Amino acid sequence: AGCFPPAEVVVPARTAFKVRVTNTESTAIEFESFELHRERVVQPGETITVFMPPLDPGSYPFFDDFHRDTPEGAIVAR
Repeated sequence: AGCFPPAEVVVPARTAFKVRVTNTESTAIEFESFELHRERVVQPGETITVFMPPLDPGSYPFFDDFHRDTPEGAIVAR
């Protein structure tokens, strides 16, 4: 199973930011977060940039929808 290093990403609250996701696996992954309303397929060896809006303080989980056995990660706005 893959993973999302780091599993927790801390960002400043109420400030727009971007997340770079690199797929080091041999199959496609899907970066998905219901709370962040984001869903992006990442092909093997590809790096994508996901633009995020300013977030209120809190924890926003994300996961790989193609590989549900991959541990979830979280973006934490402080």
